Amino acid sequence: MRWYLLHPAVVHFPLALLLAGGAARALSVSRRAPAWLEDATAWTLWLGTLAAWAAVILGHVAEDSAPHVPGAWRVLHSHEEAATWAAGFFTALSAAVFTLRRKNWPGKFSREAVVLAWVFGLSILLRTAYLGGELVFTHGMGVGSVEEAVEKPLDQ
Repeated sequence: MRWYLLHPAVVHFPLALLLAGGAARALSVSRRAPAWLEDATAWTLWLGTLAAWAAVILGHVAEDSAPHVPGAWRVLHSHEEAATWAAGFFTALSAAVFTLRRKNWPGKFSREAVVLAWVFGLSILLRTAYLGGELVFTHGMGVGSVEEAVEKPLDQ
C-alpha cells in the first residue's frame, strides 16, 4: 500500500472546516447573526483542529513513505513547519473559544479578538496549503510519472 496517499485524502478536511468556520465567525459578530451560528463556528473550529492534527500525522507518514524528490526538501520542511504551527495555533484557539463559551463570551472585545485570531490562523493554514501545492505541482512529490502510470495497472 502507498501510505503517502492518505495525507492528500485528509488535508482537505481542515481546509474546508476551518475556512468555513472562519467565515462563520466573521458573520457571527453581526447583530443579525442567528444564534446557532455560534455553535456551528465552535464545532467547525474543533473538528477542523482535529482534522488538522490528522493531516499533520499523516503528513509525517507521507514524508517517510513517499518517493523522495531531492529538490523539494526545502519546501517540504517549510510545509511541515507551517502545518505544525497551524495545528498548534488552532489548538490554542480551540481552547480559548471553549473557555470563552463557558463564560458566555464576556464582552465585545473577546469576540473581535477571536475573529482576528481566526484571520491569523487561516493565514498560516493557507500558507501551509500553498506550500503543499508547490510540493505536488512544482516538484511532483507523491506523483508518479506518466510512464509509471501507463506501465502499472490500477489494481497494483
